[in-house]
Parts: sequence; structure tokens; C-alpha cells
Amino acid sequence: MSGRLQGRVAYVLGGGSEGPARDGESLPMGNGRAIALRLSAEGATVVVGDKSLDRATVTVEHLDGPGLAVEVDAADPDSCRAAVSTAIAHAGALDIVVCNVGISGREPLKVQSLEDWGIAGDVNVRSHWLTAQAALPTMLENARGAFVFVGSTAGIYSSRRSLSYEATKAAQLAVMRHVAVRYADRGVRANAVVLGNIDSALVRREFGAGGSDARAGVVPMGREGRPEEAAAAVAFLASDDAGYITGQSLVVDGGVSAAWPTPHR
Repeated sequence: MSGRLQGRVAYVLGGGSEGPARDGESLPMGNGRAIALRLSAEGATVVVGDKSLDRATVTVEHLDGPGLAVEVDAADPDSCRAAVSTAIAHAGALDIVVCNVGISGREPLKVQSLEDWGIAGDVNVRSHWLTAQAALPTMLENARGAFVFVGSTAGIYSSRRSLSYEATKAAQLAVMRHVAVRYADRGVRANAVVLGNIDSALVRREFGAGGSDARAGVVPMGREGRPEEAAAAVAFLASDDAGYITGQSLVVDGGVSAAWPTPHR
């Protein structure tokens, strides 16, 4: 790795991993865990937040460098703020914040429930802006910081499957743009990676590992993406290599959004 994040401190919200591992692997790999590992490999000190302290601890145990596991309930505002405070107290500052936590839904408009809508908003949007709000003062004080929000193509295109997920993922991108424009002249950047079909532990848990061929069939590249590829995009946006990039949504979907909707041959 390049070491381009040497000396930086990163906080990854949603850095554990819950779901089955890929064939031949012992460590379940979700996007958040892959991001934490990549940032660490590039030199960052990484604080890993997850609803399960055990899952966060496993991620920290596999980091290349120093790290800290923090328990955080994304649906609890106080917990979101406390996790950021713990990260800052541990490392003295925050240079990079990755908001990765999210939950999916499966309710279309006709049957969309208030309960599902509420929890999706709490986790997919509110936890992200609260985390950013809590981390912002130390970034402004140091005149340096990078937020990366982990979004979904569902925030841009409709799958016809889940209204709450699509709406909250679109709102997440609005939060990103606000942070980017509001604080651009004070050294703070904000961007998003917009992920398509990624073979993550969460996807394997929610939709089953057996459906990977069908998911890959709509991708021009003929395969699902890997969490490590999502992590590489995040690391780029968090680094000085993206120093003149802010307010942008980097689509990581194997070409799906560029393609006419025909089955992959």
C-alpha cells in the first residue's frame, strides 16, 4: 500500500461485518470492514464503530496498525455522538470519517409502514448527519477533514423494491452535498461512493449467497463487485489524491448505470 494516509485518524461507522464469509474465506467481509482494513493498510489509525462490539473488535484485530473498537447504536442519537467523542478522545483528532452503516427495506409504496420508514431514516440518514455534526468541530479546528458517505445506486435509481431504502439513500447524498458545499472553504471535503451490486456479507445475509449469479447477470462486467473494491474507492476519496474533489458521488457498479437494460450475455 502507498502509505498515503500515514498519520491520519479515521472513524468508520459500521465497520463490523455480519453475514456469511465468501467461499474459501474465514473472515466475513462487509464493506465497512473492508474499508477499515484498507484505511489501516494505507497508514491510518482506525476507530471502528459497530452495533456489536464483538464485530468491531474482530475488525480491529485484523488491522495492520493501531485501532480501537467502539460500540455504537446508529438508531440512538446519543450513542452516535458518544462514539465520535470516544474516537476523538482516543486519537486526539479525526481526519477521516466514513459513514457506512445502513439497513435495507423491502416494502414498496402500497405497503410501506411507518415503522420501517422511521428506522430506515434513523439509521441511513440521521446517524450519518449526527456523526458528521459531531466530528465537524475538530476538522474545522484543524482546517482539514474528509467525509466519505457509503451510498447505494438505490439513491439514484429505483429497484421497485423498497421505498424507505431508496428515499433514505437519496437523502444521504443530500447530506453529503450540504457538508461539501457549506465547509469547502474551510478545508473540509465530503464525497460519497455509490455502490451497485457488491458481494458483501450483508448482501449474502439478506439475499442469499445462491443469488450471486443472478445479481452478476445484470452487470456489464459480468460479476459482482467485492467489498475490497468499494474500500479502494473510499480510500481514494479520503486521501489527498482527491484533494480537489468534493460534493461528488463516485458510482462503483461495474457499469450497470451506464448500460441499456439488457441481460448480460
